[in-house]
Amino acid sequence: MDSHNMLSTSRTIESLHTRLDALLQSITAALRPAVRRRSGRWRRAAGSGGSATLLRPLFLLSTLLSTAAIASEMVDPMSCRNGAFPSEQSDFALAKVVGTPRLFLLGDMDGCPAKGEPACRQRSYVISGDTVLTGRDIGRFRCAFFPNKGGGSSGWVDKTHLQPLPLATPKLKDWAGDWHNGDNNLRIRARGGQLYVKGNAFWPSANPADWPSTHLGEIEASATPKGATITLRDDICHMDVHWLGDALVVSDNAECGGMNVRFNGVYQRAAKR
Repeated sequence: MDSHNMLSTSRTIESLHTRLDALLQSITAALRPAVRRRSGRWRRAAGSGGSATLLRPLFLLSTLLSTAAIASEMVDPMSCRNGAFPSEQSDFALAKVVGTPRLFLLGDMDGCPAKGEPACRQRSYVISGDTVLTGRDIGRFRCAFFPNKGGGSSGWVDKTHLQPLPLATPKLKDWAGDWHNGDNNLRIRARGGQLYVKGNAFWPSANPADWPSTHLGEIEASATPKGATITLRDDICHMDVHWLGDALVVSDNAECGGMNVRFNGVYQRAAKR
């Protein structure tokens, strides 16, 4: 794909993202006054507008899902973002930052990262010696993700400042452990030459403060690794997990739970107690 078509695709998806955000905000605003908690259950509040109030968000939701279906079929070649890192990146690897005291993560919109610094500079940066997860290349740039306590930060970086770090093919024991990405979690155990995986995912979170309910997702499956990747199947839920030392890059097929529930993310190994 040439740079003109890549930019056109990027702008199209950016427009779809804007529409999705606006529709979701409308649904949230419409639903919030329609329910309140009584005796541990969510019920429609009296005088909230009845069925008309609930029909409006349902109509918006239908539009939202149609737009999401279009967007899901389009992979933005310029994308390098936290939420999209597992599903829109490939060639996952580890690298160490070298040759510069501070390396800023560059954005992926409005002609970036081609414009370079300082036009594409984001607030987040990494420093010499930091280890980052990496994805695919766009010209002289490579997508990088830096895990931290807040989840992580991603952006395009000049790949001349990345030194690849070799990783041996993991053994079963290297996968075993408890892994987490925010509230989402995966428990992996070695059993009889395979990996047994059980996990839970939540949307918008496990204990949301401003949402009437939590949507849940789960997976329970066993599989034999192929190199540094395992592919899990639990009924209609499919998941790919890529091992990178103390991190797992996880992506699913959006069929692993309730509405908006995804296991997608970069998981870090939980500290042993």
